[in-house]
Amino acid sequence: MAKEKRFYICQECGYKTVNWMGKCSSCGAWNSFKEKIESKDKNKAKKNILREEKSPQPITKINSAVKQRLQTNIEELDRVLGGGVVSGSLILLGGAPGIGKSTLILQVASLFSQKYGKTLYMSGEESAQQIKMRAERLNCLNENLNIFDERDYLTLEDHISEHKDYSLIVVDSIQTVHIPELDASPGNLTQIKEVTNRLLKLAKTTSIPIILIGHVTKEGELAGPRVLEHLVDTVLQFEGDNYHMYRMLRAKKNRYGSTNEIGVFEMKENGIKEVSNPSSFFINERPADVSGSIITPILEGSRVLLVELQALVTDAAFSSPQRLTKGVDHKRLSLLLAVLEKRLGVNFKDQDVNMNITGGINVEEPGLDLAIAAAVISSYRNIAINNKSAVIGEIGLAGEVRAVSQIKKRVNELKKLGFKHCVIPAGNLKSLNFDPEIKIDGVKNIAEFIKIILKNK
Repeated sequence: MAKEKRFYICQECGYKTVNWMGKCSSCGAWNSFKEKIESKDKNKAKKNILREEKSPQPITKINSAVKQRLQTNIEELDRVLGGGVVSGSLILLGGAPGIGKSTLILQVASLFSQKYGKTLYMSGEESAQQIKMRAERLNCLNENLNIFDERDYLTLEDHISEHKDYSLIVVDSIQTVHIPELDASPGNLTQIKEVTNRLLKLAKTTSIPIILIGHVTKEGELAGPRVLEHLVDTVLQFEGDNYHMYRMLRAKKNRYGSTNEIGVFEMKENGIKEVSNPSSFFINERPADVSGSIITPILEGSRVLLVELQALVTDAAFSSPQRLTKGVDHKRLSLLLAVLEKRLGVNFKDQDVNMNITGGINVEEPGLDLAIAAAVISSYRNIAINNKSAVIGEIGLAGEVRAVSQIKKRVNELKKLGFKHCVIPAGNLKSLNFDPEIKIDGVKNIAEFIKIILKNK
């Protein structure tokens, strides 16, 4: 009689242990372990499977022409991908429910079908009729766009073995696809790992790019095991607020390009449209002569975006003052308030400080520090900052203002949108030539900065 091997496996990260654990020592997830029974005969059978014969080859003899870039005709998406979709790549797109993942990818599949030939959209969440209704609204109807409402991966594999002329395959979503042979329900750790592994092999052997759509958890992380992100070539995160029209696409991982790029889209009735000049969208509704508002040029990948930072400083409503932020790191705000208190003698111990970046965008760049300080002091003293002024710079704990990268690109973006004054770190002044169109002030510390920014009101 074959012996059985019992062990426990974490459903989040795949960590194995012989004893059950309440908290995974690898990823920290609670109550994620499930018992698994494995037969030794089964392991032995796996070893006897015939393997495809392969031999090493010199790197100079490898044909790299197959890995070409396929443009989606959506410039913002191509920018994030590093120039387009690489043939044979496996791409994972994640995002909150209702953010527009399926809408965006259906548009991509339609454009691919028009430019490169047949595409396959495999849906495990919607029927073919429901997808057609959405395609009619998005004007994506095309003879080369094929809908496959199926959840069985083996059915997909059999179909691709007979029809290898697809230019793109979409799987919506990876959590719904399963392999019937496996004793696990769809969305289970075992199913997701095995399906993703097979899809990866399918993409590499056929050179057909495959896009997977994935769900996210309440914490904003991609649902499923961490191994899912390790297996794919590219991980894209679709961000935004359901109450705002703008959507941001970020690359969290990209084997064929930069992970610093960002794409900006706008949600409309007839689908998701790219925003070619996002700076004007983020600042076009800025109020005039209102305290606590400032514009700053932030760097996202290779592009500069102008965003509006707003602060509201009021008397504390409770014994413990509140620090509420949206789009800004909460800990960074607390750190900068401590610096302002120490270096400027301002007291925020009995003040509530609220911080917001308009448009629903999240910014992590340290060059945002000077804008945070300007908005907070402006609201605290109730003095409006000139609408044609902008600031950029990083603040150290000693109150010094540190230089930022690519200052020329930031200043040029300000000039393009009609700004007349900019405060920058003194360390960046040597990188700029005199320009009569925009006045540049360099500051060494926040004391100098506050005097200049409030004087130019």
